[in-house]
Amino acid sequence: MSSFFDQSSDAIFSGALAAQSQRANLAQYAIQQAARFMQDSNYDAAAKEFKKALAFDAQNDTAHTYLGKIYLSQNKTKDAIKEFKETVRLQPLSVTALVNLGNAQIQDKNYTDAEKSLKNAARMDPLNPLPDYTLGHLYIQTDRLNEAEAQFKKVQRVSPRDANVFYSLGMAYNKQGKYGEAATNLEKALSLKSGFAAANYELGVAYHNLGEKDKAQAQLSILNNKDKSLASDLEMAIGKPGLLYMNSNSSDSFSSIFGPGTPLWMLAPTELAQPDTSKTFSVTIGFDTDMDIASVMNPQNWTIGRANSAVGGYYNNTLPTDYAKEVKLPKNPLTVSYNSVTREATVNFTLSQNAEGNATIDPRHLVFGFNGVDAAGRKMDPEADQIDGYALKGF
Repeated sequence: MSSFFDQSSDAIFSGALAAQSQRANLAQYAIQQAARFMQDSNYDAAAKEFKKALAFDAQNDTAHTYLGKIYLSQNKTKDAIKEFKETVRLQPLSVTALVNLGNAQIQDKNYTDAEKSLKNAARMDPLNPLPDYTLGHLYIQTDRLNEAEAQFKKVQRVSPRDANVFYSLGMAYNKQGKYGEAATNLEKALSLKSGFAAANYELGVAYHNLGEKDKAQAQLSILNNKDKSLASDLEMAIGKPGLLYMNSNSSDSFSSIFGPGTPLWMLAPTELAQPDTSKTFSVTIGFDTDMDIASVMNPQNWTIGRANSAVGGYYNNTLPTDYAKEVKLPKNPLTVSYNSVTREATVNFTLSQNAEGNATIDPRHLVFGFNGVDAAGRKMDPEADQIDGYALKGF
């Protein structure tokens, strides 16, 4: 026969179990309500329901996980990390919990702790590609590109049909300047996953840097129909500014029609016929896009030199140059002005006659180079940042 104390203890225990069950049910109901709010993208209301669920059941890992995801989407990284750490405490063997924590730490730029979390997750399940894949993106963000490449190659061996992995490896190759390898992997990504706009963007960058401009433009056309934002980014990346033309249209203009061995005085008979005289000349150079005014007007962004290439020709047509007589060229212009309406720069520079009055020059192969930026901050196209009277267009 049970004692009064045994009966009382059983009653208390049963009551506690009932209360615990009721709290668990209330927590589950709050989670269901939160899920409905999330379906409607009402994340603030969903967060309130998840907090209510945790008030009933502080050990509910589902509530901690989704509350952390909401915080992360709202860029509340410290709050997200707190929730994901609680999930890891409740589920110490969960790879997903560690990856969630690692992602939050990456977003918080806490890269050291993120690397630890992801490496722990990878050790737990070496065949799970997610920790190594996420670690690869951490390495990209921290400019550890060789390590990123190694991570994505490792993931490829586990997931040889995952388009995202080929895309990520292609992106890593682009950042390393390995554009051929980038194109190969990005083409594979697009063969595995159609409509992969991010891969189209990276492939356009790879093609552009390989000099395959038609293919790069084809990727831009695809993005114009898929993702206007990425299309704009790709246009910015591949549509680099260039020099369009050069002409002479004033009395002080430099005539670039004369060839090798031209006596300097022929360019300005009145001013340069006598020894040790000087004259300031100008050339007008057109750009193919709107330029940054301050950048164009900075003489230090311009150079003046002698042509030495197939497209720009060769100074003195490769004949030996008598530098005792040849004009000494200024490294930079004297001044530069810019007309933002016509997109034209007027480059002013000074040439001087020598002491003997017999200086020579090859005007046709005098190269003007520009290494500044356009109005959007883009650097010059390296294939169109120089111009001379031989080419008459950027090269």
